Amino acid sequence: MGKIPVGPRFHYEKDIRRMAITLVDDLVGGTVILPALYFQYNPQTMKLDHSKIMNRYATFGGMIEEQWGEELDTITCSGTTGGFLDQDLGYTTIGRSNTLAYHKFEDILDIYRNNGNVYDDMGRIIKKGYLNLFFDPTTYFGEFESFNYAEDASNPYRFTFDFVFKVDKTYTGI
Repeated sequence: MGKIPVGPRFHYEKDIRRMAITLVDDLVGGTVILPALYFQYNPQTMKLDHSKIMNRYATFGGMIEEQWGEELDTITCSGTTGGFLDQDLGYTTIGRSNTLAYHKFEDILDIYRNNGNVYDDMGRIIKKGYLNLFFDPTTYFGEFESFNYAEDASNPYRFTFDFVFKVDKTYTGI
């Protein structure tokens, strides 16, 4: 049996709740393809949903309920990026592509767009990778189902985002 994957080594207590994503080539004990990408700020909300697969229908004899196990867990998060602060322009929307917050957000957005796949020069998938989402002492294996972001007038110079992550496996522990 392979070893249970653990998250990246966080520094000191102030970083204990940071969220990070890595890409591995095997579901358990795989080789890390990308180093951990840390969210600049943790998502403001995070919700883990567990649900069962059920069918309910009426018959002449009454209601029948069939239970088929459990759905895959779903993580729903929302938050904001850091401010787009350029050292020459200050807070900016025009020069945001030169800011650290924008580059960190682009890295995570690229992970979403590829969703764990590794491509060759022709654009063909050569390896199916798996995404690891680390938060607290828990590792979630899965893939992004959706990722939305927008620039909001009430929060200028930053993006607000939300994503849904479908969990295939969960490992909990320190």
